[in-house]
Amino acid sequence: MFIAMGLMLLGILLGRLLRGQRWLGALSRCITPAIMLLLFSLGVAVGGNEELMRNLPLLGGKALLLTLAGVAGSLACVAVIRRWFRDFPPPPGTGNSPKTPVDVQPPHGGG
Repeated sequence: MFIAMGLMLLGILLGRLLRGQRWLGALSRCITPAIMLLLFSLGVAVGGNEELMRNLPLLGGKALLLTLAGVAGSLACVAVIRRWFRDFPPPPGTGNSPKTPVDVQPPHGGG
C-alpha cells in the first residue's frame, strides 16, 4: 500500500515538474486504455481464483449487508442532527429573514 501511495505521489511531483511538455498530452490519452487493461487483468485474476469464485455469493451478500448498514447509519445520523437543528435560521440574503434597517457607511475618502 505504501508503495502504491509513494508511486502516486512521485507521479504527481513529476507531473508538476514536467507541466507544459508536449508528450504529456499523448500520455493523458493512454490513461483510460491502461486503466481498462488493469481492470481486465483484475477480472481474469479473480475469475481464475477457484476459492474466490466459490465464495463470491457469500462475499457479495456480506458486501450488500455492509452497504445497507452504512446507508442506514447515515440516514439515522441525518435524522438525529435534523432534530437538533430543527429551528436553524435561514442564511442571510435568502429573503426569508426579517427586514432590519442597515447602517450605510460612506466610502472611505468621500465626504
